[in-house]
Amino acid sequence: MSPADEAMLEEHIAAENAHDLDRIMATFVASPVMEMNGQPIEGFEAVREVHRSVGFAGADPGSFSELHVVERRRHRTGDAIIVEQLLSGRHTGAWGSIPATNRAISIALCTVYLFEGGRIAREHVYLDWSSLRRQVTRR
Repeated sequence: MSPADEAMLEEHIAAENAHDLDRIMATFVASPVMEMNGQPIEGFEAVREVHRSVGFAGADPGSFSELHVVERRRHRTGDAIIVEQLLSGRHTGAWGSIPATNRAISIALCTVYLFEGGRIAREHVYLDWSSLRRQVTRR
């Protein structure tokens, strides 16, 4: 990984924590791919919509507010940066069929970032959906 890749990842996480969707998207290549537990989301607008709908767009309501990403550990390979993270926030908007509950959430994530030309080309996010659902519904 290059110093430019490391710097872009720092900017990406800072932009997420600032809830600045334009800044987040500036860290991606023109046609990024995001995978959520292996399900591909392809293209700039689709990746933008995922970030917006989850709650990284500031005043634009998504499923969660007060989202904050904390990096726990970073691993580097020849072509990727893997980050263990903790995502916290509050469920303040509909998430799928679940109406807002205003419950706090805290979930572990593992994200694999792949870069092209100093920007994020692919972002593979792995998380436990059932744990998130339990926290939101308290089941």
